[in-house]
Order: sequence, then C-alpha cells, then structure tokens
Amino acid sequence: MPESAINYGKELLSWEVSDHHGHERGTFWYVAAAVIALGTLIYAVLTRNFLFAFIIIMFGIIIVTHTLRPTGQYRFSITERGIVLGKRFYQWKDMVQFWIVYEPPAVKTLYFDFGGLRPRLPVSLENTDPNMVRKTLLKMLPEDTAQTEEPMSDWFARMLKL
Repeated sequence: MPESAINYGKELLSWEVSDHHGHERGTFWYVAAAVIALGTLIYAVLTRNFLFAFIIIMFGIIIVTHTLRPTGQYRFSITERGIVLGKRFYQWKDMVQFWIVYEPPAVKTLYFDFGGLRPRLPVSLENTDPNMVRKTLLKMLPEDTAQTEEPMSDWFARMLKL
C-alpha cells in the first residue's frame, strides 16, 4: 500500500509527473539566449544600471543550473483528504477550485487554485485521462469552467523554452 494512502486517506487516482519540463533546446536557442543576455548586460553596464545587470546574471545562472539538473519523477495522488505531490500534502480545505487545460500534445495540465496570494499549482497530466481526473476531482472541489486556456505566464515560458 502506498505511503500516501496510509497517511492521507484512500488514494483515488495517481500518476507520475516530472519536476520540470525537459525542453528540447537546439544550438540556435543557446546562441540566441547568449547574444540577448550579453547585449542586455552591456546595455545595463553602459547605462550604469547595475541592478539590471545583476538580475541578468542571476537569470543566466538560474537557466544554466535548471538545465543541468536532471529531471526528477514524483508521484501525484488524489486522495480522500487532499492531493499529494511527492512529499507535499495539500488539503481540500486549502484549495478554492481546479481546472484542466488539455490541448495535446503541447498542453496537458491540471491547475489548482488556492485563492489569495498563494500561487496556483500546475500538475502535468502526462498520459492520464483528463475526464477521469475531472470526474474524481468534482467530488472534492469545484471546477473553474471559465479557465479554458493555459495562463499567460505558462504559455510564455513554454514558447521561450524556459
């Protein structure tokens, strides 16, 4: 019996998700990113905007370390008491709603909204049937049917392969 089922109630549905998307970036992407970063860094130094230069350097370091880090796999579970992502547990009472954006092959994502200032939680559906996920979640949480497209920040990150 999985650990999540013991600690968090009966497991209703589960699948494996990766901790970040492994975007296929070619040589052109890296050359273009380096040219843009170097150009904006030179501009920042010439205009004596050292905070902007620092932000560009930090952004570059984050991209490089994120790229070099191997993709990890986590178990995502929907249980009677909430959801489990890896070792993190989120109770139903902390969530406001969910929605699914399903436009294969590019987008297959389940989103949880916590309301207030807490950020939404995106979970990749991988090869899981979205109708089964929706049916299971509707017993626990309302669906936001107004959300039909992925958030702009997720679209932007996917288009730029970030």
